[in-house]
Amino acid sequence: MKKFIVNLDNLDVYRNSCGVDQMEQSEHNDRIWLPHLKNSIPKEAYGHSISMYCVALEGWRRGLNLTFRNFNTAKSNTVYFLSDGKKEHRFVVTKGDKVTDDATLSCKNKYLTKEILLKAAVPTPEGKVFYEDSNDVEIVKYANKLGYPVVIKPLKGSGGKGVIANIRNEIELKKTLTHLRQELNIKNIIVEKHFEGIDCRVYVLDGKVIGAIKRLPANVIGDGKSTIETLINLKQKARFNNPALYGRKIKIDKEVHQVLKQQNYTLDSIPKQGEMVLLKTKNNVSAGGDAIDITDELTDKVKEIAINAANAIPGLVQCGIDLMVDFENDNATVIEINSQPHIASQLFPEKGKGRNIPKAIIDYYFPETKANYNEPLYYFDFGHVWKLFRKGFVKEISIPNVPKGNLKTVKLIISGKVQSTNFSNWIKQLANKYNLNGFLKYLNNGDCQIITSGQANSVDMFKKIVTDESYKIALIEDIKEEPYKEPIKIGFEIFNENKRRTQKKHTTNHLKNKNKHSNNIMYKKKNGERVFITIKRLIYKLLNK
Repeated sequence: MKKFIVNLDNLDVYRNSCGVDQMEQSEHNDRIWLPHLKNSIPKEAYGHSISMYCVALEGWRRGLNLTFRNFNTAKSNTVYFLSDGKKEHRFVVTKGDKVTDDATLSCKNKYLTKEILLKAAVPTPEGKVFYEDSNDVEIVKYANKLGYPVVIKPLKGSGGKGVIANIRNEIELKKTLTHLRQELNIKNIIVEKHFEGIDCRVYVLDGKVIGAIKRLPANVIGDGKSTIETLINLKQKARFNNPALYGRKIKIDKEVHQVLKQQNYTLDSIPKQGEMVLLKTKNNVSAGGDAIDITDELTDKVKEIAINAANAIPGLVQCGIDLMVDFENDNATVIEINSQPHIASQLFPEKGKGRNIPKAIIDYYFPETKANYNEPLYYFDFGHVWKLFRKGFVKEISIPNVPKGNLKTVKLIISGKVQSTNFSNWIKQLANKYNLNGFLKYLNNGDCQIITSGQANSVDMFKKIVTDESYKIALIEDIKEEPYKEPIKIGFEIFNENKRRTQKKHTTNHLKNKNKHSNNIMYKKKNGERVFITIKRLIYKLLNK
C-alpha cells in the first residue's frame, strides 16, 4: 500500500504560501481568454494537445504551410512543420528547432541544469545528486548537514511526479526516501534546500518574459451549504469547460483523504462561506490545481532572474522557467527549466488574462508574417489527423492552406421537408464543387441550417443555386439568411441532431495535397512511397477497421 507524504501541520501557513486569498472564488468573470481562440479548437485537441495545436493554428492562419508527421509519439507531442515556401521549421509542443539539442539535454538533467545556473550566478537551491548506488544513510547525512527543510525530486522527469517539498526533519526524510525509492522505484534523486515562496511558471522567448502563471494545489471554496464532495463535483464540471483542463479530473484518492484529515475535515464536511479547503499538496494543474495569470505582477527583478536562467544555457531561445517566488521580499529562485513547455495554462488560466504565446513564437520564427484574426476565422480538424496516425495508415499529412482573398460567410435556415439524404448529399456536393467550408445541421424543429464560407463569388453562387434550385430536390417552404460570426472548420460536414448523434461526412477538401483542385489526398506511407487515396475509400477503411 502506497503512502502519501503530506506536510501540512500548519495549514494556514501553507495556504498563505500559495498566495491565495481565502475569498478568491474561481468565478469565470475574472478571466479573459484570447478571443481568436474561442470556438477555434476542436475537442480532440483539448487538454495536453492544446499547446501544440494553438502554435500550429497561429502559423497556419498566417498562411504558412502546415504538415504533421507521424513519429509514433504521444498526441500532445505530435511533430509538425511550418513553412513559408522558402524556409521550414520543425516544432514539438511549443519548442521550435532553434532550441539546440544540447540545450534540451541540459534541461532534461536537473542536476546539470543546477550546475549551469550556479556557475552563471543565477539563484537556485543548493543541492546534490544521489544515484542508485547511494544508500539512504548517505542521503540523510547530507540533508542533516544541508539543513531542513529540504526538497527531494527525481534526477529526470516532468509533471511534478516524485517531487516532495518542505521535508522538515530526518523522520519525514526517511519516509519520503522509502516512498520514492521503493514504492515509486525512483532511484536517482536530487536533495536540495527548500525555498519558501509561490510556485510560478514563466515563459521566456528571445530574452523576454511572454507570460507567467502561479500554480495552486487542488482546492475548493466553501459556500456554507455544500459538502466538500459536492464542491469537488461542481468544480469538476467547471474545469471541463476550460479547454486546457478538459479531462484533468480532481481524483479523490488517499492523498485527498489524508490532506482533509489534517484539516479536520472529511468529504461530508461543509466548509464555511469563502473558506479555501486544500485537497492536494502539489501545485500540479494536471492533478486538479489552478493556474492564475500573474504576468503583470512580476517585478523587473524576478523577470531578470528568469531571463538570466534561460540565457545561462546556450541555445535555449525559448523555455519555461519554474520559479519559487517570494513576492514579499521581491526575490526568486529557479527550480527547473523546461525546454519543451506546454502553454495551456497561460492560454486558458482559471483567473486573469490569457497570454498570446503562440503569436510570439511565430513572430520569432517567421518575423515577416503577421497575425491574422480577421473574420471569417478558420481552424482545422486534428482528430482526423491523429486517428490516421494512431492506426498507422499514413506518415505525413498536409493541411489545406487557409482560405485567402475576398472571403464571405453565409448562414441559411431552410424550412420544409428537407431531412433527406438526397438533399444533404446535394448540398454537400454543391459545397464541394465551389470549394466551400462549413456544415449542414438538421435542427430539432425540422429546419435545416447551412453554413458556407469561402470566396465571396463562390458563396454567392452557392446561395443562388440553393435558393433557385433546391425545390427540385425537396419541398421547400422558406429560406432565410442570417449573419454568422463563429469560426469555421475547413471542410464540409453534415450533422443530424434528431438522431442524437453526430454524423460527420468529410468532403474531399478536408485533407488534401497542395493542389487545392484535386479530389484526392496525398499521403506519404512509411516506406516513403507517395500514394493517392480518395476520401470515400479512406472513410470506408476507417468505418470498417
